[in-house]
Amino acid sequence: MNTSEIIEAIDQEILKLQQARALLADVPAIQATKPVAAKPATGKRRGRPKGSVNKKAEVVAPAAVKPAKRTLSAEGKGRIAAAQKARWAAQKKAAAKPVAKKIAPKPVAKKIAPKPAKKAVPAAKPAAKKIAAKVSKKRAVTVKKAAAEPVAEA
Repeated sequence: MNTSEIIEAIDQEILKLQQARALLADVPAIQATKPVAAKPATGKRRGRPKGSVNKKAEVVAPAAVKPAKRTLSAEGKGRIAAAQKARWAAQKKAAAKPVAKKIAPKPVAKKIAPKPAKKAVPAAKPAAKKIAAKVSKKRAVTVKKAAAEPVAEA
C-alpha cells in the first residue's frame, strides 16, 4: 500500500467515527468525504480594532511633562576640571615618594631528604628513559648542593 492509500483509508475511518458520534450525540453528521480546508480570510482581524484607545489608561496616567534638559555652565566645568587636576597632582605626589623597603632575614636552608626513587620506566619507550635520567640527575645535583651549604643556626 502507498502512503496516500493509507491516508485515504484513515480519513474514511475518521468520517465513519464522526458520523457514529453524531448519531449518538444528536448532532448533524458531517457529509464531507475529504477534509475541509481552513476558512479563507474575510478581512476581519482578531483583537482590538485599530484606532481604539484604552480609556482607563488616559484617566489614570496623564501624559508626563519632560523636565528641561540641564546644562553645565562654563564656571561649573572649570571647577570640575580644577578638582580633577588636584586629584591627579595628589596621586603623582604620592607615587613620587620613595617607599622604604623592609629587609627580610634570609631564609634558613633546610636539609632536603632524598625522595624515594620512582618506579622503573618500561624499556619499550626510550624517550621516557631519557626524561627519567634527566630528572634523577637534577635531584642528585640539588641534594649535593643542600649538603654542601653550611646550616646557620639562630
